[in-house]
Amino acid sequence: MSLTYSLLVLTILALKAVAFSPSPLSLICSKSPSINTNYSRQFSLSSVNDDANVIVMNRRNFITAGLVSQILWTPLLQPAAADEGDLTSQMFNEDGSLKAVLNGKSQSDLEAKSRKIVINFPTEINDKAIVSADGRKVSAGENEGKFLKVTYDVPEKWTDAPDYIDTLLASGEKACDRIVVYQVPGIFKDFTKLDAATTIGVAKALSVDSLESGVLPSTLKSADVVSGRKATKDCGNTGDQCKYYEFDLAMAPDNCDPKGAENLGLGFCPYNTIVLLSATIVAERMLVFAVTCTKDEWKRSNADLKRVRSSFTVEF
Repeated sequence: MSLTYSLLVLTILALKAVAFSPSPLSLICSKSPSINTNYSRQFSLSSVNDDANVIVMNRRNFITAGLVSQILWTPLLQPAAADEGDLTSQMFNEDGSLKAVLNGKSQSDLEAKSRKIVINFPTEINDKAIVSADGRKVSAGENEGKFLKVTYDVPEKWTDAPDYIDTLLASGEKACDRIVVYQVPGIFKDFTKLDAATTIGVAKALSVDSLESGVLPSTLKSADVVSGRKATKDCGNTGDQCKYYEFDLAMAPDNCDPKGAENLGLGFCPYNTIVLLSATIVAERMLVFAVTCTKDEWKRSNADLKRVRSSFTVEF
């Protein structure tokens, strides 16, 4: 028998062996002990208890067997089609990376982004409050190049003022009622007035009386102080720290029957308006930031509203 003929026979036998061998996928998934025994012995991935003739396959061996199978058989196996209803296949690519687009939105759309609002306030002494409602610009004064730079952030998902509609909500409802920044009249050499806010009242400490009617809710003076705190932030490029006083105020409606259905059996009317305030003094001027929302807007967007208030800064 020639060498060529012998090689041909051996090749045919090898091909038959491959053709009639069980697939590696069935070897891994099969519940047959005999198949598992043959497969484990072939790759020396499991230990055999000769007394009980039982295969002991630990987790590491099982994973290794799967990897060997994948390496050897990947060119021959066709990947199964991903189930369209499988959330994992919707979110991740085959290599395990997050898909660039999910439900029509890119990763950048899914991230919490914001746009910055910048308003310049004058440094001159004024006898009345200077108000910017919903990002409206104000006169920066006559001192050219000298102004107070006020900034705050609003979520990118909100439409422009004064609508503030949350575009990620299916209902397309407002997330905020109004955002106001105002400069209190007068000079403030220290934080004495703000420190006394809990004693003299928040509305008085923030000089709400200096505002025209309609800028803030008319019931703000009688509002309940839900919480108050101090925060420190960088004062521009000076490296100094500025103090900010934050207050959460809540108000009941002007007209409400304490015995009506709205009181929920509590004997008093529930809050229907919330105002988040932040105040600071920079360059001897007091500036106040106020975010007003309804109770429904608060339920939907309270986390965003708090972030908006916290983003308020003043630089000189």
